[in-house]
Amino acid sequence: MKKILLFIPVSILISCAAHHSLQPLGEGNWTANISAGGPVIAVFGTHMPIPYLTAGTTYGIRDNINLNGNLHLMPLAYQISGLDIGAAWFPVKQKGLRPILGFQPRLMGLASLKGNVSERFRFYPIFTPSAAWQIKNNLFYTGMDWTFPLNTPDFDEDAPATLISPFFGYRWSLRNNLYLYTEIKWHGANLPSDKLAVDYWPIGGYGAFTTLFSIERGF
Repeated sequence: MKKILLFIPVSILISCAAHHSLQPLGEGNWTANISAGGPVIAVFGTHMPIPYLTAGTTYGIRDNINLNGNLHLMPLAYQISGLDIGAAWFPVKQKGLRPILGFQPRLMGLASLKGNVSERFRFYPIFTPSAAWQIKNNLFYTGMDWTFPLNTPDFDEDAPATLISPFFGYRWSLRNNLYLYTEIKWHGANLPSDKLAVDYWPIGGYGAFTTLFSIERGF
């Protein structure tokens, strides 16, 4: 086994969940969510997204600061645990065409649950600036994940030191405090697709086109 992750190029699957901490919740409020979707791959003569699953929560510790975390469920099938935790700061409120601006540092950690591995842990700092516009009870948003791998990927020793993944999406209000997120993301937009071990659906020969969906409940 090559170190910790033989089954996937983890650079593409990092932060593979719809974004939720896009506006301040307010002190004492919290939400729970479950997300599905992932990079689109070529399989069985067609293209389909990886069924990557995550579950998470967001909590408002101040009127303009959220804490959030996500448990990555799919890697557990391969005896790998995944967790990301972070905080989001919102210094600018929406006013007219001016969006809600958010700045979110996070840390993604992966740990092998198998025995006799040469490297058990990997960590990936992620920084995400975002902009969101509330439209009645719905929300349009865009942003970019900046990922800083602390290890050289096993499958590409010449991989870029920083991975960028722009995204945009729409949050639909289904009913009081229940929301549906639909998101499109360009995972690893600066990573040549011919360097990846999996046949992803690239954009212009780079990264992977990704579709994400999530249900969120507010409390």
